[in-house]
Amino acid sequence: MVDLEINSEETIREDEKRSLCCKIKCATPFCRMDMFSIIKQSIYAEDTNPITRYFQIGRQVGSCGPEMIWKIYEAIRISDQKEASVFLFEKKIADKLHKPRRKETVSEILRKEVQHLERIKHPRILNIIHPLEECGNSLAFASEPIFASLANCLGTHDRLPVPVIQELKDYKFIFYEIQCGILQITEALSYLHSTEQLVHRNVCPQSIVITTRGTWKLTGLGFSEKIREGKESTACHPWSTKFPKMAQPDLNYIAPEIQTCKTCSYFSDMFSLGILICTIYTGGSAVIDAGYNGQQYLKQLDQLTQRFGDIAHQMPLLLVEPVEKMINKDIRYRPTAQLFSLIKFFNEPVVCTLQLLDTLEQKDPFHRAEVHCQLAQVLPDIPKKILYRNVFPILCLECSMADSVTSALIPFIAMIDNASKDEYCGHILTVFRDVINMPKPVQATVNILNRLDIILNKSPIEEIRSEIIPLVFNCLESTSIQAQEAALNAIGMVKEYLDDSFMKMLVLPRAKALFYKATNVRVKINALSCIDHVLDSLDKMTILDEVLPLLTESQCQDASIVITIVGIYKHLLSDRKFGLTHNLIATKVMPPLIPQTVNPGLTMEQFSALMEVLREMLEQIDRERRNKMKQESGSPPTQRGSLNMQNGKSKDDKSASLGKSFLSVDGAVPTGIQKSRTVPSSPNLSGKLLDEKQMSVIDTSEQQRKFSLIPPVGATPGISLIADESPCSDRPRRPSTQSLGQYSFPVSWFYDARRGSYESRHSSDKSRRPSTHSVGILPISMFGEGGQKERKPSTHSLGIMPISGIDDDQFFIDCRHRRPSAGPFITPEFDRRGSKNSLFGMGDAMKGGQRRASFQALGESVMQFFSSK
Repeated sequence: MVDLEINSEETIREDEKRSLCCKIKCATPFCRMDMFSIIKQSIYAEDTNPITRYFQIGRQVGSCGPEMIWKIYEAIRISDQKEASVFLFEKKIADKLHKPRRKETVSEILRKEVQHLERIKHPRILNIIHPLEECGNSLAFASEPIFASLANCLGTHDRLPVPVIQELKDYKFIFYEIQCGILQITEALSYLHSTEQLVHRNVCPQSIVITTRGTWKLTGLGFSEKIREGKESTACHPWSTKFPKMAQPDLNYIAPEIQTCKTCSYFSDMFSLGILICTIYTGGSAVIDAGYNGQQYLKQLDQLTQRFGDIAHQMPLLLVEPVEKMINKDIRYRPTAQLFSLIKFFNEPVVCTLQLLDTLEQKDPFHRAEVHCQLAQVLPDIPKKILYRNVFPILCLECSMADSVTSALIPFIAMIDNASKDEYCGHILTVFRDVINMPKPVQATVNILNRLDIILNKSPIEEIRSEIIPLVFNCLESTSIQAQEAALNAIGMVKEYLDDSFMKMLVLPRAKALFYKATNVRVKINALSCIDHVLDSLDKMTILDEVLPLLTESQCQDASIVITIVGIYKHLLSDRKFGLTHNLIATKVMPPLIPQTVNPGLTMEQFSALMEVLREMLEQIDRERRNKMKQESGSPPTQRGSLNMQNGKSKDDKSASLGKSFLSVDGAVPTGIQKSRTVPSSPNLSGKLLDEKQMSVIDTSEQQRKFSLIPPVGATPGISLIADESPCSDRPRRPSTQSLGQYSFPVSWFYDARRGSYESRHSSDKSRRPSTHSVGILPISMFGEGGQKERKPSTHSLGIMPISGIDDDQFFIDCRHRRPSAGPFITPEFDRRGSKNSLFGMGDAMKGGQRRASFQALGESVMQFFSSK
């Protein structure tokens, strides 16, 4: 607490002292006490400013005004404990002015300044929160919290206590501070000129104060002049040595027309502003240094253009030309304050946003929300110094008000995101804790929960458990759907800070309750997602007793809910610890899921996800059942076919797995395949069964054949379509699209039916058309309707059996009553270099009339060839 009392020895005359001492000596001890109290009260009443009744006054932080006669003190208002600043003028400063009239002139100028400040309300002009208080030796008033004056920050430390506080001594401006500060003073002058019709007349560093938020405020209105309506200028007194310096404007910033013509206008303030800008960029050195001498001022005024050229390189390029016009001696070249505020130098998003923040208190909630959104976008570009000094106090104030906290949390959380952990814990955490605990709209809580990941990354664990987790669980019980959704989503982020028992006893029951009572699809989905997040924290019995019934009994047909349930099943299938056995899958899980495969609401991606899970379930059932059957029978299990039908598996892989399903493991004949086979038809065997010796050979070679083109032992030797000894073995062939795989026509099929060798085996009571399922390498068009018609060679042929090489009419008459054998069609070793219409390279001979009379001869030749082979 600064003692504002003035020593009684300085104010009481010597004769009064002697008389008081005599009275005190003669008085009784009781009277002496009364006398001391009377003296003390009289001294306090005269020398103590009444402002001390309303404010607790702290240390001195700055000084301002003409000759820096205002002392600025830190203060706290007693009524509401709000921060403030007290401006104090001690009248003894003017005691060196010997003429009493001059002393009173100084006080009168200061009274006029405070009166203007009390009347004018503008965000760029110093805000007075307590009116002027006067006592016998001082003047004082209170304002918003002030850091220092611009003159103090530029190095002028007059009337400051020694030593100067380190914060002020080391103060350095950054680019955005100067940019915003100049614009703020320009806006203040624009308001004075256009609305108040006042000329400030003393725009200089001593008349500008900087608030604790970093805003530049204009003060020093004691020299202002009113311009009458319709007039462009008014008469005023120039600077003169006849008046005390503290009772006049600063000569270094006075416009030329005031000193030479004794008139001032709005453009006079623009000249002073131009000189002020030059002083800022030169670090406090004035362009005009007249030394309180009018003649010296005029001399330096003539050199102003040259002096400006020397310092112009220190200024931003966009500011050089406008400032050069502002300090022109001809007022016609000077811009107005309103025009100067529109130059490109101030047209930056950060500057515009900071300007809007300073006027935020005057805006309605809708425009406040717009400013908050704009601030969140530019916040990463704002320097830390401005962010924590200018922006953060405004955001704290906005978050403390219920009508603006919802939108203010958007830039507030963005600020947390851009802060380091130390900055968050040192500056933001205390305020954010108050925001969490204060009553606020539901949407404000939702904004916090939606960005909870940012807060969790910066907050200490103790803070998470004490403040954030209770907030999440309180929102689970909210009646607001938005709050419930946000809380359910937040569970997945805070689960790592919760014990398993906590998840089982508190989280799971609340999520289930929300799922059952919710009518909103989004809430149901979020409840299921919450359950999915807590699965890893639950034991097997809890999952089977609490989670599985909820999933299996759900009757929801919404595709989003179905897919969310499918996702939970996929999670449960990923680990055996969840206890989802194949019995439960077959009896409980799959029955309600299978009808969803025809759900018309599923998209292609959702359907694929559902089918993938169903296949995985079938795979598990197949695997478990086979293992169990193996253990029960004690015999080696047969190799099962794969049910995995995922995309990307080649046809060869599928064929291989299909072939494996018909094979035994250790040479045994698989079930369903008979050991005895009927010998394929041939001219030599005539359909007779094999004897016992040949039967045993088949038993040993059955597993090697694998339904390939190798014929049974004892039958007509078969030759693969591309045999090893064939001259065509190195020639790859494209499989026929009409072939069904491993079965093709035997040569015996083309034997002459009229000889009766196959009549007993293949004849039937009813004539039928050969089945296309037995078609091997012959084209399908051979068996089409209208066998009597002349046909073109089929493009489906593989080049082995062209249509032109067969007598169509006779061929179909002979073949119509017989069932094709299952034996392979064998390619003989003929020269195949004939034309495409030739049969085994003999097309030219046939066309020349040398071909055999019937196809039977061809069959005999082929069989003779292979017999000799």
